[in-house]
Amino acid sequence: QKKEEPRAAIEVPSDQQGRIGLRTAPVRRKVLKHTIRTVGVVSADQRTEAHVHTKLNGWIERIHADFIGKEVKKGQPLFELYSPELVSTQEEYLTARRQGAAGRDLAKAAIERLGLWGVPSAEIERLKTEGKSRRAVTFLSPSNGFVVNKSAIQGMYVSPEMELYHIADLSKIWIIATLYEYDIAVIQPGDEALIQLPYDPNQTYRAKLSYVYPEIEAETRTAKARIEMANPGIRLKPGMFAHVEISKDLGESIVVPDTGMRKIVFARASAARFEPRELKLGPRVGNEYAVLEGLEEGEEIVTQAHFLIDAESKFQAALHQGDSTNSGEQPRGHGAHGVH
Repeated sequence: QKKEEPRAAIEVPSDQQGRIGLRTAPVRRKVLKHTIRTVGVVSADQRTEAHVHTKLNGWIERIHADFIGKEVKKGQPLFELYSPELVSTQEEYLTARRQGAAGRDLAKAAIERLGLWGVPSAEIERLKTEGKSRRAVTFLSPSNGFVVNKSAIQGMYVSPEMELYHIADLSKIWIIATLYEYDIAVIQPGDEALIQLPYDPNQTYRAKLSYVYPEIEAETRTAKARIEMANPGIRLKPGMFAHVEISKDLGESIVVPDTGMRKIVFARASAARFEPRELKLGPRVGNEYAVLEGLEEGEEIVTQAHFLIDAESKFQAALHQGDSTNSGEQPRGHGAHGVH
């Protein structure tokens, strides 16, 4: 952190104060309420997403979940796959079973292999009960949700690296909101957020802030926060924009206006004398900062001509520092006459 330059108290005669536009105001205490208004993007809850792949090569013989947007339930058929390995493993099991005790280990290994390939338990039980292999095996949805992406096509040759379906449960969604850097210090998980959709300003949703992402984007100086909410009727869909408002009661605090100098203000010590104060600041609320240390309620601080006063203060500090190296010689010239 950059260290502040030394500053010294300065004298500004009353007649000069008006000429340079110097204004002061008493420090006041007020109840702070920080309101953040931003935008968010609707996203699927990543914890409910499922990516469907096969674990072996084959051909899709039939599609059940046949379009993007289709709702599917856990255990519902997605597609039927023909794979020579599936057929040969079924036949291997049936052959081993016919050998009785001699083939028990081979039969068990074949069943385990089918399970590792993701063959549903109902298909395995059917094989055991019917004693017949099937050309195509039906694979099922691993979760409830909606098909948000689909690359499976009837007749298509597939292999394990190909994603056939992306399924997401949209009954609960995330809204990823963008926040400025100074907002991050104010909010925390559990804060309430009001959500509105641009196309339906009359409808307001209430939800909780669940997570603040740890990274700050270097170019924009913004961060992301996650809001989780129920999505009855699946009205909010991934990719939608939403207006987000978060109001935070910060309690009562002394405040100072944002002068551009942040940590340095000048307090009136007498009619013509002004002293620099280095402040410990809290969060920014609007165009003001909460003051944690450095000022008392009722003190007057410079609110206009601040930069001019600050420049003179640094000049005086430099003069005094130079004077301390001399044998008590008093500073002359500019610094001896205050601000002109």
